[in-house]
Formats: sequence, structure tokens, C-alpha cells
Amino acid sequence: MLKGLKHSTFNFTAVTSPSNVASVSVKARSETALTFEWSKVNNNNAYIYILRQSNRSEMYTPMYWGESMARRTVSSLRPGTKYTFTLYTVFFGERSSGYNFSAATMPVNVARVNVTQRFTDQLEFSWEEVKSSNISYILRDSSKAETTIAALGKDSVIRHTVSALSPGTRYRFTLYTVFEGVRSRGLTFTSVTASLTVTGVHCEHLPGGTALVLVWDAPSGQWTGVEVQMKGRNPQYLNGTRLEFHDLHPALWYDVTLKLCSGDVKGAPVSIRCQTDPRGVIAGVILVLLFIIFLVCLGVVTHRRSVLKRKAQSDFNTNQASSQEAEEGAHNAPVLAKQQSSDGKKHCGQRMNKKKRVKPIQQNPYINPYM
Repeated sequence: MLKGLKHSTFNFTAVTSPSNVASVSVKARSETALTFEWSKVNNNNAYIYILRQSNRSEMYTPMYWGESMARRTVSSLRPGTKYTFTLYTVFFGERSSGYNFSAATMPVNVARVNVTQRFTDQLEFSWEEVKSSNISYILRDSSKAETTIAALGKDSVIRHTVSALSPGTRYRFTLYTVFEGVRSRGLTFTSVTASLTVTGVHCEHLPGGTALVLVWDAPSGQWTGVEVQMKGRNPQYLNGTRLEFHDLHPALWYDVTLKLCSGDVKGAPVSIRCQTDPRGVIAGVILVLLFIIFLVCLGVVTHRRSVLKRKAQSDFNTNQASSQEAEEGAHNAPVLAKQQSSDGKKHCGQRMNKKKRVKPIQQNPYINPYM
């Protein structure tokens, strides 16, 4: 430095790189958007933040004074997809090294769940797989018990059976699609197990033969009613254990089918054949038979009387003719005796004449009379 000369100085400032945020959490999630939240660095409102999505432009995050948390929503995303992000802390244009993190959007629900088989103690469900990779499923029942179901892939149909259920009971389920540990909103549905069949079915007669009563035991389990259908008639739905049928024909058989119902689910059918009271018909038949027997007996008696009458008349006529012949015989006896005596003499004379008649001697024409 030279004596008496002034020197000039250059003043400048520089900033150090700010710190990264400690962590980023997902505040809200949907099929097409993600909302992130993080604590401000040093709770300093002088910092700004830049969120960069892989393969997309950077996004500045506006600051809200007086709050210790910062939030940013990323939209226009695809369902069931995992994205990578980098969050920078910026102070006077100087960025931090960046905080890298990833997050997945919510997968979509299955379109629908079908009940492929229904039994008294189990239900079998089926659904088409969601068209996405790395998908699994969680089935949650009404008791909040959950079952994880692996996907099969290749757009196949998933089948799952829930067992140890009660007959004729309605159950509530929620099926979640899971991607990277993120669940879908969940498809909630209900299903009912098959009811037990109706037991103790029997028929009872009503007087007159034109009606009958169908009786069965009270079903066990949960049920809403019994569907009863007689062949040729409309089905009847009731929640009791007894049903009367009227306007029937005596001594005829009728086919009846019963189904135990639990809501819109019906149990296995139970069939029975019932006969209306045949006693009236039997009594009528017996009366007809007795009347026929009476007519037959009356005819036999009448015929016998007629025969006996004709026989008696014939015997009377025969006896009368015999009496007349006897009287005529007694009156004609002397004449007949005289006539018989005359005839006897005549025959005797004829025999005597026959004895006196001499047969002439026939001469030989070949004998010479002069010998």
C-alpha cells in the first residue's frame, strides 16, 4: 500500500443453502390428486418451496403467513399410480439439496361383486380384477375382520368364499382394492345366506272335503316368511306356520311346494301331496252301493215272486187238467171197454181166418204129366 493513497473495497453477501424439510406427508388422497403437507423449515416464512414431479415442470408453493405447515396439491394424476417427487427449500434463490419422496394415488374400486354360490353357512363372491399392476384386495366383514386376497393377474376373475356363517342371515361387506398399501374408497355390499328348508310339513283335513290345512314347524335362524304354492294357483307369502286352502274337490290329491324366504333369498323347496277329506265321498259311495244292493235285492225278490207265481199258476193248471182227464176217463170207461171187447173179438176172428187159409201147391212145369 502506497502512503497517502486511498484503496477501494468490494462488499458482497452470500447465503448458504437452506435445509431440506424434515418430512412430507400425504394429507389427502384421491384417484387423481394428492395433497402434501410439511413443516416449514425453522418455522421461517422467508423460505419458499418448489415441488418438482418427475417428468413434469416445477411448482411453486404459496406461503401462508402465520402458519407452521405448508400444503400443496398435485392434480391430474392417474388412479393407482406411484409418483416420485422432490421438494426444494429456497432461500434467496438458493435451493436445498432437495427432499425426495414418492406417493401413490388411490386405486379404483372393483366394478361390482357377484354372489356365485349361496349356502346356509357360506357365500362365494366373484369380481373382475382391476386393470392395474401390483393390485391386491381386502374384504372386510361387518365385524371388521379383514381378509387379504391376492390378485391373479391377466384380467381374470377373482373368487373368494366366506364361511362359518349363519343360515338366512344378511351380512355386510366392504371390498377394497389395494395398491402400494393404499386402499380404494371401498365397495360396500350386502348378501344373505340361504335359509334352512321348511320342516315338519303335514296336512290336516277340514270337514266337508272341500278344504285342507297345511301346517309346518316354525323355522330356525333368521327368516322373513314362507312362500307356499299349490299347483294351479298363485303363490302365497306369509310369516306364520299354518295355511288353509278352500274351494277344493273332495278326495283329490294336491301338490304343494314351500320355500323358506329371507328377504329376496329363497331356500330349497319342500314338496308335499295333500288329499282333501275323502270321508264324504266314501259315505256317498257306500250309500250308492247300498242303494244298488237294495235295487238288486228288490229285483231278485220281485223276480222270485214272479217265478213262484208262474209256477203256482202252472201247477194249478196242471192239476185242473188232470182232474178233467180223470173225470172224462171215468165217463168213457164202459164205452172203451165195449169197444175194446169188440175189437178183441174182431182181431181173434182175423187170426183164425189166417190159420184156416191154405197156400196152394205150386207144380213144376218141367214134370211130364203122363209119367
